[in-house]
Amino acid sequence: MNETSPHLLLRAPIPAQLRLSFCEATPRDLKRWIADLPKANIGETARQLYQGLSELNQLLTPSDNRLQLLELLRPEVYYVCKHLERHFLHQSIVLDERSRKIANLCQALQSHLAIGYKQIVARISPRFSKDRAPLLAQALQRAIHCLNGSLIRATELYCPVPEGVWLELHLLYRIACSHRLQHLNLRDELASQTQTLSIEQTYVAALLLGAARCNQLRQNQIARLAEVLEPWSKLIKLQPVSAADGLFGVAPELDIGPRYRSKFRPEQQKNLLALDPLPLVAAIEAHLQKTDSPVPLPVPAGLSLDTLQHLSAAWGQAVERSFQRTASQGTLTLCVGMSALHFYLGGQRPFSEILKHPGAGRAQFTAISLREKDQWHHAFDAAPLGTADALLPYEEIEYPQLQNDDSQKDSDRNRHFPTYALPVINHSPGGYCLAWPGAVPAELQAGEMVGIEDTAGSGWSIAVVRWIRQVRGGGTQMGIEQVAPYAEPCGLQLVRTRDDHSQYLRGLLLPAISAIDLPATLLAPRLPFEEGNKVLINTNGEERRAGLDRRVASTNSFNQFAYRSLEAARNENAAGSGVVGNEEEFDSLWKTL
Repeated sequence: MNETSPHLLLRAPIPAQLRLSFCEATPRDLKRWIADLPKANIGETARQLYQGLSELNQLLTPSDNRLQLLELLRPEVYYVCKHLERHFLHQSIVLDERSRKIANLCQALQSHLAIGYKQIVARISPRFSKDRAPLLAQALQRAIHCLNGSLIRATELYCPVPEGVWLELHLLYRIACSHRLQHLNLRDELASQTQTLSIEQTYVAALLLGAARCNQLRQNQIARLAEVLEPWSKLIKLQPVSAADGLFGVAPELDIGPRYRSKFRPEQQKNLLALDPLPLVAAIEAHLQKTDSPVPLPVPAGLSLDTLQHLSAAWGQAVERSFQRTASQGTLTLCVGMSALHFYLGGQRPFSEILKHPGAGRAQFTAISLREKDQWHHAFDAAPLGTADALLPYEEIEYPQLQNDDSQKDSDRNRHFPTYALPVINHSPGGYCLAWPGAVPAELQAGEMVGIEDTAGSGWSIAVVRWIRQVRGGGTQMGIEQVAPYAEPCGLQLVRTRDDHSQYLRGLLLPAISAIDLPATLLAPRLPFEEGNKVLINTNGEERRAGLDRRVASTNSFNQFAYRSLEAARNENAAGSGVVGNEEEFDSLWKTL
C-alpha cells in the first residue's frame, strides 16, 4: 500500500477567507439566500450556486458549520444539474459548443460540492475521535455521492471519466475503512430508491457502474441503471482479494475503475479489493426467470428486459475477444438506421416501390354527407340548429389538404439518406473499430443498425453499433459488429386474428449462417413484432405468410427472429380433406356473412 496517508492525497484547497460576500456564514442566513435564488431562471441560479460554492470552499469555518452549509446547498446543486441535463443528454453524441459547456458546468458544480466535503474529511481524519465519527462519516458518504454524479454524467456522455475521480473514490473509501465507518448507515434525502446509504454502498454503486460496460448501453438505459444501483449495492460486499473470490478487482492506489482480476499484473494482485457481483447477478436471473429469490430485487418499471440481460452478462462472466484485432487504414462507407439501410439495399428505391402494394401510399379520408345516408335526419329532435356559416369561428375545424399518392411517392423517392466515409482504426473478422472525426448524427446510438460498404458498388453488409466512446483528444470512436454479409429488403405486416392487420413496416431477410448453425432470420422493428406472431412478408410485391419463432438477438432498435414459412402448411391443408385447420383462414369471412 502507498504509505502516504490517504487524506493527504485528496484534492481540497486550504481555506483562507474569513467571510462570504453573498451572505453571513450561518445556516440561517444561507437559507435566506437560497430562498431568494431565481429558481425559474436556471442559468442565473446555476451561476450564483457556482460562485457561492467557490467562495465557501475558500472560507475558514469549523467543520460542523461547513457541513451544515453544504447540506443546505447540496439539494440545490442536484436540482440545477437535473434541470440542465436536457441540454446535453439525448442529443448528438458529439455535443455542440453550448451543450458541452453546460455539461462541464454540471461537472464543475458537483466537483465544487465534493471539494467542500473533502475539506471536512481532510481536517477531521488525521485527528479522529469517536465523537467526530458521525460528522466524518457523513462527509465521506456525501463526497463519494457527489463524485458518483460526475461519474454517471461522463458515462452517459460516453466520455472518459474526469481525471482523478476514480482515485479519490478509492481514497475516500480507504479513509472510511481506516476508521471502521464504511458500514454505518446514513440518512440521505437525495439517495435513489432508498432512504439510507452506507459509505460502502455508495462506493459500490460507482464500482458497479464502472463494471457494467455502459458504452454498450443507450443514454436512457444508463440513467435508469444509475437510479437502481444504490439499492442494489446492498447485495455486494467488498473484501480483500486474499479473502474472497470475485470476477472484478479494484486497485485502490490507481486512478482506474474495476477491471477483470485477470487483467491485473501478478504484483498488483495482492493489493486488490475483490468485487463479486454474483449475488446480484443471481437476483437478476431470478427476476428474469420469475423464480423465487431469497433477496427480492427491486426493479423499477423503466428498467427494460434488454438492460437486465445486458447487466447479467456484464457482471456475470468475463468476456474474451473472439478475434484478434488488426490495425487498419482506409475508410468504410456507412449509413445509419433501418430506413437508410433498407433504401440502399433496395437499389435506392422508395419503400412503396419495393412493396408494389396499392395500399402503400398515404391514407386519405374524404368527407361524405351524413344527411344523404341518415334516414332520421328529418326527425324533429335531429334538426340542425344552424348552418356552418352561423357557427362560431372557434367551432370550426380546418383539415389541411393531403397530398395525393403520386406526390407522396415523389417525396419518398426524393428522400435523402446520408452516407458517411469513416476511417478504420482496426478490424477483426467480426467487425470494425471506426473513428468519427466530424459531427455525429443524432440517431447514432449503441444498438443501432448500420450498413457498411467496403468500396462503392460492392454491396451493403448489415452491422450493429456495439459501443461508443469519446477519446480524450481523439474525437469519437465506435465498435460495430457485422451481423450478415448481405440482406434482402422486405415489408413486414403483423397478422392479427380479429383486428385489422398492421401497416407494412421495413424489415430485412438475412441468410442462414451454417458455420454457427444459425437459420435464416429476419430483422424487424422493436414494435409491434414478438415471438409467436404471424406476419406477411412482402418482397417486390410477392406476399407470403410466416411465423416468428425465437428471438435470436435484440437491441433497442430492432429484433432478430428465426422464422418459418406458413405457406407449405396452407397448401397441405387445401390439398387435404377440405378441412382448413387454422381459424385465421376464415378471417375474411366473418364480416361478410
